[in-house]
This record gives sequence, structure tokens and C-alpha cells, in this order.
Amino acid sequence: MGNAVRMTQPRHSPWHVPAVLVLLAITAVLVLSSGCTQQAQKTQDSIATIQTTAAPGTPVAATTVQEGKKMVTFTEKDNGTTADIAENTRFAVQLEENPTTGYSWNASTSSGLTILSSDYQENKHAGGMVGVGGIRTWVLQASGSGDQTFNAVYGRSWEPVTGNETAYTMNIRIVSS
Repeated sequence: MGNAVRMTQPRHSPWHVPAVLVLLAITAVLVLSSGCTQQAQKTQDSIATIQTTAAPGTPVAATTVQEGKKMVTFTEKDNGTTADIAENTRFAVQLEENPTTGYSWNASTSSGLTILSSDYQENKHAGGMVGVGGIRTWVLQASGSGDQTFNAVYGRSWEPVTGNETAYTMNIRIVSS
């Protein structure tokens, strides 16, 4: 055995493993606590609305927290209807959604409407409860003129479109203010 190579196991000092574990624990605490030290900042675009209901086709007034003005809000009951909105006016569309099941709304607009924000608010529920739905709220601005459309399709992003998905259409007639 003249050319045999002898393999030996490297030796570590007895403090090596506990020291590495302590460093990992300190790093984990620092990383986890760093995101918890600051409060969320409110932005100019954050707008909260109050959920209300009305007869189909009737705009619903909701108060915006940011501006203190009335904002017209449309819901599922307004699906397929037409409403007049003054140019450069903000309005909202609120639809029930349950992303915990994989379903969500995919919204689109014609060129005369601008989506300013899209927010999801989970419904209140008991602690530990799973699969709870909520409300998706889009705040839009009538930025163009004439007849415009807001469309939304409810489905799972990974499933093929079949044409049988739940759909929402709101026709907006932008009028001069």
C-alpha cells in the first residue's frame, strides 16, 4: 500500500456548534424584529370606504376617510347597469372576494377610466377561522369622456378561461361637470 491516501475527519473545538447556533438565533431575532419597529405610514392614495347597499342601479354614497367627501360606490347589485359620473370624479366599485380559495377579481377598464387603487379588506371573523372572504374595493377616476366600461372577471389565475366565470360589468357615462 505504498500510495494509499489516509482520510481523517476534521476536528472542531467543543464551542463551535453552540457558537454558530447562538449567532443564528441573534440574527433571526434582529431580522424578525426590524420590521416590527415602525408603524405603517398612511399614503395619499389610501382611501377607506364604508360598505353600504342600495337598490340595483342606484349609486351608493360612501364617505372617504381621506377627503371627507361623498364618493359614489357601486356593488354587485349594480352589475350590468349604467351610471352617469361627472368627469374627473372619483368613484368606487366593491365586490365580494375570497382569495383564500384562489379566486380573485381581474379588473380592466376602458381608456377613459383610471384605476387609482385596489384594496382587499377581509371580513371580521373569530380568531383561528380560515377561508374567510372579504371585499375588494377599486377606486377609479373618470378621466376621459363619453361611454366607458369597468369589467372584472372572478377566477383562479392558474385555471384556463372557459367563459363560464363570474363577470361584473359597470357602464359609466362620463358627463361634463
